[in-house]
Amino acid sequence: MNSFSFKLKPWLAVLLLSQISTHTQAADIITQPSTSEDTAPGKKQNDQPESSTHPVDIFELPEVEVIGNTPLGTTGLESKKISGNVQSLEDEEITRHEAFGLTDFMNRRLESVNINDTQNNPYQPDISYRGFTASPLLGTPIGLTVYQDGVRVNEPFGDTVNWDLIPQVAIASMEVVPGSNPLFGLNTLGGALSLRTKSGFSHPGFRAQASGGSYDRQNYQAEYGGSKSNFDWYIAGNVFDDKGWRPYSPTNVNQTFGKIGWENDRTDVDLSFSFADNNMQGVGPTPQNLLQQNWNAIYTAPDVTKNTLYFFNLKGSHKLTDELQLTGNVYNRNSSSNSLNSNTECNPCIIDTNASFQSTQTKQNGTGVNLQLTSDYKIHAHDNQLVVGGGYNVGDTHYSVATQDAIFTPTFYEVAVNPLTTTVKINGQSTYSNIFATNTFSVFDWLHANASLNWMQAQVQTIDQIGTELNGKDTYARVNPSAGLTFNPLDAFSLKTPLKELTTYFNYNEGFRAPTAVELSCANPDAPCTLPNSFVSDPPLKAVVSHTLEVGARGKFNEALKWNFALYQTQNTNDILFVNSPGSVINGYFRNVGGTQRQGAELGLSGLALKSLNWYLSYGFVDATYQTTEALSNGLPLPSTNTVAPGSKIPSIPQNTFKFGADYEVFHNWFFGGDLQYVSSQYARGDDQNIHPQIPDYKVVNLNARYVVTKNIELFAMGRNIFDNHYASFGQLGQNFFQNNQATTFMGPGAPATGYAGIRVHWD
Repeated sequence: MNSFSFKLKPWLAVLLLSQISTHTQAADIITQPSTSEDTAPGKKQNDQPESSTHPVDIFELPEVEVIGNTPLGTTGLESKKISGNVQSLEDEEITRHEAFGLTDFMNRRLESVNINDTQNNPYQPDISYRGFTASPLLGTPIGLTVYQDGVRVNEPFGDTVNWDLIPQVAIASMEVVPGSNPLFGLNTLGGALSLRTKSGFSHPGFRAQASGGSYDRQNYQAEYGGSKSNFDWYIAGNVFDDKGWRPYSPTNVNQTFGKIGWENDRTDVDLSFSFADNNMQGVGPTPQNLLQQNWNAIYTAPDVTKNTLYFFNLKGSHKLTDELQLTGNVYNRNSSSNSLNSNTECNPCIIDTNASFQSTQTKQNGTGVNLQLTSDYKIHAHDNQLVVGGGYNVGDTHYSVATQDAIFTPTFYEVAVNPLTTTVKINGQSTYSNIFATNTFSVFDWLHANASLNWMQAQVQTIDQIGTELNGKDTYARVNPSAGLTFNPLDAFSLKTPLKELTTYFNYNEGFRAPTAVELSCANPDAPCTLPNSFVSDPPLKAVVSHTLEVGARGKFNEALKWNFALYQTQNTNDILFVNSPGSVINGYFRNVGGTQRQGAELGLSGLALKSLNWYLSYGFVDATYQTTEALSNGLPLPSTNTVAPGSKIPSIPQNTFKFGADYEVFHNWFFGGDLQYVSSQYARGDDQNIHPQIPDYKVVNLNARYVVTKNIELFAMGRNIFDNHYASFGQLGQNFFQNNQATTFMGPGAPATGYAGIRVHWD
C-alpha cells in the first residue's frame, strides 16, 4: 500500500508563518486610501512603473499577447504574423494542472509531445516533440533546443537537457516553437522550447505551497516578488523528495532562483541566478517477463546522478528610439554532474559475481554574450520589424570515466569490490558563433511576409589528458534560411462569419546540428565504446541538416472555442545515430545515416466557457521513417546486422497522441478537473527493421481538485493514473544476462496509481 506523509520543512514553516503574520496585519488596512508614501510619482498602486503598460521587455507583463521570434525576446510579433503552430502557455496553466515538473506538464498538455521514461525518474525523462528528442542521457540524438531567458541550456558536452536544473516554480511563460527555426540555433531540428522567468513586476506578492502523498513524496515551494520605485526583485525555491515507487529510486531536488531588476520607460536590466543541488536515482527498463511477475521489478541497481548548477544571467534592453531597441545578455553557467551506473554484460550472470560500476564526472562551464537590435520602423506606412544580431558562446568541459569491479546481491543491487580505475580523462571545448537577420513585413494589414538567415559555426575540440588518442578539432559552419507568409482572410475581405479570428500560414526553414564531442569521440565501428563512459580516437562525422515545411491555420469563434491545425514535414540528412556493435547491447559507435523523415498533423481545441470551464483537446500524428537503406545493428547475437529499408518506422516514436483536459468550478469555490493522455503503440529502440511486437498503446487518466478556503488559502488534491493501468512508455531490445543471455524487450514501466494533497497560500 502506498504511504502518505506530510512534513513541513523548518525553513518553509518559518517563512510561511512570518508571511501570514505580516499579511494578516496588512489585510486590516488594505482598504485605506493610499498616501504619497504609498504611491510614488510616476507609479501605480501596485508599485509598478507607469511604463509597464508598454514595458521595454513586453514579456514581463502577466498576460502575453505577442510571440517571441528570437530566444532573447523582449520584443516579439503579434500572433497573426507568426507562420507556425507556436504553443504559448503561462504559469497559471501549470498551476491548474498541479504539475510536479516541467516535463510532467509538457507531457499532459502540449500537442505532439510524449515521454519516453528511460530512467524511471520524474526529473529524467526523454521528451519527444514531433519525433525529435530532448534528453538528459548522453548518446541520445538531440533534436530540440531549450532556452531559459535567452540562454541555451543544452549542455555543451552532448547537447543534453537536464530537466532538473530548470526551476519550474519560477517559469512565467513558455513557448514551443515548431520546426527547424534557424533563429533558435544549433540542434533546432524539430523545435525549440523557450522559457521566461518571473520578475517582481510581473509576479508581485507571496506564494507558497506544501504537498505530500504516495511513496513519501514531499514537495515544498515558495516565491516572493515585489518592487519599489524602478527596482524589482523576485526569489523562489523548490524542494522535492520522493522515495520512488520502485526499489532504489529515490529523488531529491533542491532549486533556488532569484532575480533583481531595474526598469524605466527606456531601459530594463535584470540579473538572475539559478542554483540546483539534486540527487536522482533511476532503475531504468526491465525485461518484460520480470514486469509481468512484479510491476516493481528491477534489472540492476544503483544508477545515481548528482547534478549541481550555478547560473548567472545578466540581461538588458534599451530603447535607443521609440522604434529601435538594443537587447543583450551575458551569462555564466557552471554545472557539475556525477553519475554511478551499474553495468553488466556477462555470460552467464550469477549472484556474487560478474558485475561492474562505471563512474563519470562531468564539469561544464558555459559563458557567452548575445546581442540583437530590433527595428520597428515603418516602410511607406507598412509595418516592418527587422531584427539583426549574433552571439559568441563557449562551453568548457572536464570529463573523466572510472570503472570498478562489483558483485550482484540477491536483490540485483551491485556492491563494489575494487577501487575505481580512471580510464578516460579529457578536456573539451565547444565554441558556437552565429550572426542572424530576420524581417517581417506587412504587405497589407492582412498579409505578412517573413524571412530569416542565420550563419552558424560550431567548433568542437577535445584534449586527451591521459594520452593523445582523443585529441581532435572539428569545425562545422552553415547558413540556414527561413521564409514564411501569414494571411488573415477575415481582415482582407471583411467577411461576416461566426469566426472572430482566422490566420492561415506557410513556412519553410532549415536547421543545423553539429556532432558533439561525445559523438566525434565514438564513431569508429572497429573501436566501439560503452556509452556514456568510454571514448576512442575516431573519424569525423557529418553535420545534420533539417528541412521543414509547414502549413496551417488557427482562429477562434469566441473565448469558449479556439482552434489550430497544422501539417508539417521535416527531412533530415546525415542523421546521427548510436549503433550497437554486433553481439553487444552495451558497446557501439555513432554513425551518420543517409536520411530520415518526420511528417504529421496537429489539431488543437481549447477555450474558457461558462465563466470557469477551462478545457482543451489535442491530437498529434507523427509518421517517422528512415528514407534510405541502412545496415544497423541492435547488438543482439543474431542477426548480426539488420538491413533497414526506406519507409521503416523509427523506434520510440508513437504515431498517435491524444490529450483532453478540463477544469470547472462545480460548486462555489470548489474546482474539479482532470486530464487524459492516449499514446499509441511504438517500436522498441533497436527494432529498426520493425520485426518485433510493438510496445502496446496506453491511456492515463489524472484527476485534481482544489477548494478556495479564503482569498489567500487553497487546499488541493490530485490522483495520478487513477485506474492503475500498467503501461510502458519506452522499450528497448536487449539480452537478459540472468537468463542465459536471452534476447528480450526491456520496458520502461509507468508509475501505478498515486495520490497527493496539499495547501497553497498567496498574497498578491
